[in-house]
Amino acid sequence: MASDEVEHDLCTGCDFDYLRIVKRFHSEPEEAAEFLRKHGVLPSQVTCPECQVPCKFRKDKHQWYCGRYKRYAKTKKRILCSFNVSDYKGTFLDNTHLPAWKIILFINHWIQKFWEHDIIVMCVKWSSKTSVDWRRFCSEVTLLWLQNQPPIGGPGIVVEIDETFFVRAKYNRKRSLRDVWLFGGIERVDKKFFLVSLMQRDQVLDRSAAALIPMIRKFIQPGSIINSDGWAAYRPLADEGYTHRVINHSEAFVNPNDPTINTQTIKRLCRDVKEWSKRPGLQTEYFEQYFSRYLFLHANADQTLHHFLIAAATLYPPQSDRPRGRPGAVAALPLSQP
Repeated sequence: MASDEVEHDLCTGCDFDYLRIVKRFHSEPEEAAEFLRKHGVLPSQVTCPECQVPCKFRKDKHQWYCGRYKRYAKTKKRILCSFNVSDYKGTFLDNTHLPAWKIILFINHWIQKFWEHDIIVMCVKWSSKTSVDWRRFCSEVTLLWLQNQPPIGGPGIVVEIDETFFVRAKYNRKRSLRDVWLFGGIERVDKKFFLVSLMQRDQVLDRSAAALIPMIRKFIQPGSIINSDGWAAYRPLADEGYTHRVINHSEAFVNPNDPTINTQTIKRLCRDVKEWSKRPGLQTEYFEQYFSRYLFLHANADQTLHHFLIAAATLYPPQSDRPRGRPGAVAALPLSQP
C-alpha cells in the first residue's frame, strides 16, 4: 500500500455522548486512530532520528518509515535508511496490540459515573486482566491531572478553604494506609476548585502549617481573599500575600457582622465528593485512584472524552525514539473495585 502523509490540526473541542461514541468507532480502526491522532495521542508526524527528515506513514502496517537513500561518504554507493517505528511507540497505546477502536470504547465506558468490567469483557471481548490493566493506565492519566490542577483565585477573588475527614480504614487489618482527609479550596463565584487528599502511612496525619501552606501557595494565586475556619495552621496566610478572613465555627457558621465570611461553599463541595465516591468496599490504599477519577469527571463534565485524551497525550507525548514502558505506573486495583 502506498504511503500516506499524515497531517492534522489538533482538536480544540468535541462533545460526543456515550452512544454516539459507540456508533462512530465500533469496529472502525482507521477512524478511531485518526480521532486519537487529532487529540495528540498518536503522532501526526515522526522525524527519522538518523536522517532528520519527516517519515512516511504506512496505514496497512501502522508504521512510520524513513525510506530515504543515504550516500556513503566519498563514494557513489547509496543505501536505503531502514528506520521504522510503530505508530503506538511512546504513546498512551504503547506496547499493546489492541486496536484503537477498542481503546476508545474502553475509555468511553470508564469515564462514565457508573461502569463495570463485565460490560467491557462482554462487549469488546477483553479478558478481565486486560480490563484491569487498562483501568490502571487510565488512572495514571487522572492521577497526573490531580497532581497538576491549575491554581485558582487571584487578586480580589474570594476562595474558601477547608480540610475534612473522609474515611478511616476499617479495623486497619493488613492495610498500610489509615485515615484519609481532603483539603481543598473553591472560588465562591466561578466555582473553580482544587482538592487533594491528605493521607499518612503509619504516623499521625500532618495537618500543620508546614504541610498546608505549601499546598495553598501551589493551588491559590497570591492576592486572593481566603476564608477559612480558625485552624491554627492557617494563621501564617496573612504573611503569604493573601487577605485572610476567619470564621470561628465554635460560635457560628456565618459571621453575624459580615455574612460574606463563611466556608459554606467548600463544605458543600466536600459533602458532594463524599456522597459520590464513598461506597462499600472502598480501600484506602487505592483512594487516590478513585478520588482522581471522580474529580476529573466532575471538573470535565462537558467534553469529558476530549479532555481525557488531551490529558493522556500530555502524559505520553508521542515520541518515536522514546524508551518503551510506562514510567510511574500505579498499582492495579482489585477487579471488584469501582
